[in-house]
Amino acid sequence: MALCACTAPSPHVAPVAPEGATPVGPFAPEARVLFEGCIPIPDSATSRLYRCGEVTVWLVERKDVPAERVLALARARVVERLGEQVVVAGGELPLAGRSWPAARFAVCEAGEARACRAGGYLVSVAAESGRQRELGCVARGNGAPGLARCLEFFEYLASHGNPEGDVLDVAGLLLPPRLPWRSLAVPDGCQPAASTSRAGRIRCEDASFVWSVYRPARAEVTERWRDQGVSELREALPGAGPVEEVACRLEQLPARCLRFTAPSARGPLVVWVGAVEWKDRALFASCGFLAKSAPGFPAVCNGAFSLP
Repeated sequence: MALCACTAPSPHVAPVAPEGATPVGPFAPEARVLFEGCIPIPDSATSRLYRCGEVTVWLVERKDVPAERVLALARARVVERLGEQVVVAGGELPLAGRSWPAARFAVCEAGEARACRAGGYLVSVAAESGRQRELGCVARGNGAPGLARCLEFFEYLASHGNPEGDVLDVAGLLLPPRLPWRSLAVPDGCQPAASTSRAGRIRCEDASFVWSVYRPARAEVTERWRDQGVSELREALPGAGPVEEVACRLEQLPARCLRFTAPSARGPLVVWVGAVEWKDRALFASCGFLAKSAPGFPAVCNGAFSLP
């Protein structure tokens, strides 16, 4: 079945400088060393998830939600991901100069620590304007190095919030979403989960488009971001098939895209990933959609991907 780029008309906009975007990711200067190698995944306008090798950490800014409710929501998220066998124990964690309500969790075989599949922490921290900051972290294997890294991430997030430096609030979205050289359309029924001058995600019921811009462009960094991005996406989609390399065009520039298929409740999901460089910048992008969709890329992909 032939694929084509389905481009929604979008007005040209003045370039937006991707300030703060570097080869280690779109992080604020003070966060770059700690978050080097982490892949940001925008959950929503008020939340982020970061995949950092053996550790996954998330941050949610919640309004008008008490700490007890925040921990309950965080616990439900862990149970959904790891299963009902998760054991959770309440307590406190000292972060940013004081103690906060928290929980420690683990999922182990027969209760033996050496057979643990994963473990981590949950905590609710008071933030500005009466918000509660939900923090969660999962370390594969429940090992001491991963758990220690969780606490390092928590210390930063409790003190500073979003390591990308942007306000996590619907009012803080850059609208319309845009790449530095053009604006992007948000199709009916879709919502921007994130939108800054450096990164964004448009989510629909059965498709999504994700992008990141960084500079200065370096070939080895661009390739690493593409390959690591594919790895993280496949891990988040259990049962994903093998990765196929395909000649493609990304933003009309020749590229080598990676493509794979994963099962979902609504049918096979096709995911395209690519990265390109030009001048002093580089773009990483991915587009996922149901295989049974109409031929070509869906409108949410904004014509970014096409075949030569």
